[in-house]
Amino acid sequence: MLIAVAGMSHRSAPVEVRERIAFPPCAGRNFLRRLKEEGVVAEAVLLSTCNRTEIYAVLENEEDHFQMLDRLAEDREVDRSSLEQDIYWLTDERAVRHLYRVASSLDSMVVGEAQILGQVREAYRAATEEKCTGPVLNRLFHTSLRVGKKVRSETGIGDSSLSVPHVAAKLAEEVFGTLEGRRALVLGAGDMGELVIKHLKGRGIEDIRIANRTPERARLLAERIGGYAVGFDDLDGELLRADVVVSSTGSGEWVVSSEKVADALSHREEPLFFVDIAVPRDVDPVVQTLNRAYLYDIDDLQAVVERNAGDRKAAAERGEALISPAVFEFMSWVSTLDVVPLIKELRNEAESIRRHELSRALKRLDLSPEEEKTLERMSQSLVNKLLHGPIQEIKARAETASAPESNEIRRHLLGLEEIEVEFHSSESP
Repeated sequence: MLIAVAGMSHRSAPVEVRERIAFPPCAGRNFLRRLKEEGVVAEAVLLSTCNRTEIYAVLENEEDHFQMLDRLAEDREVDRSSLEQDIYWLTDERAVRHLYRVASSLDSMVVGEAQILGQVREAYRAATEEKCTGPVLNRLFHTSLRVGKKVRSETGIGDSSLSVPHVAAKLAEEVFGTLEGRRALVLGAGDMGELVIKHLKGRGIEDIRIANRTPERARLLAERIGGYAVGFDDLDGELLRADVVVSSTGSGEWVVSSEKVADALSHREEPLFFVDIAVPRDVDPVVQTLNRAYLYDIDDLQAVVERNAGDRKAAAERGEALISPAVFEFMSWVSTLDVVPLIKELRNEAESIRRHELSRALKRLDLSPEEEKTLERMSQSLVNKLLHGPIQEIKARAETASAPESNEIRRHLLGLEEIEVEFHSSESP
């Protein structure tokens, strides 16, 4: 059994590469089912955000990862050889540590950002609903969520951190000097779009227009935050009125073309500022070549992040210290999985003996039903207490890579090693 993660993130590839394998919301479920149904993986979880696409899997052996990458390339319609240039492959302890760091936001573009923990939880929920997880990833993701919460609560890593929406609003303010009286157009009514709106409002923007492919979602969000819902059909007119355009739809095609922006700029004197935090990107990169147009994508936010990285360094180091023992604990548990059949065998044999001896005793005794239940409970308690020591020793040996074999267990764990037995004939000499 192999625990592994194959992934691509802001640390390994630029956004123009990452967007090629990013999964739109819900699109990853079919991919997960296919991996499971075709026997490529025993378990799998897909985590796809604006900064990373990662497949966490339980495999039979190392070679299975080639099949997994083949399926990924086919599903995302990309060249298989190009994936190997930017994708990372981590196994066992390194894979576990990686997920714990991701859930704790230590591997995020913005260390300490709060969104990633919810994204990990949502990825795990989707995989369980598709019945693509099992005992290993269930435990791994449960512990990762616990570790993520612990790092945030005990290190204060999020206290002075910047989120991607925070950085986006800050960049807009740097371009205009102040956002007081400015107008914003937000494309996309998801969680990220809502967070951006809150930061823009906090910096003085009151006139906020929201456009979404599903009008109802735009309307509900507008009611919730005090904005105005507009249709995608009126995008040309909205570009004329807006100062700041924040796009986070991840639709897979250019939502804002360079032609639309050029036309809008020809009818206005004020500049247009775009923050494209979608992966795949929403705004045609050619926009950045237009006069009076400013375009920042998700990777451009890194410059602002780095200016604030120093305040979080100590908290990040404390987070790393919390992760190490959690990784050791999880890998210790994994090492005991190989002896589960042996433990079951020991329990089954003990239970068989218990039932047999209890049955013989009950036949010789004249007991009431209640007394028989009492004797049943006592025999179960005795067996459990007798097995506790041997089972703990099996697990302890497994953790040190010296798990006992089945034949050995019958002698050593049942206390027969130190007993010398002499057999005497019943016949007279």
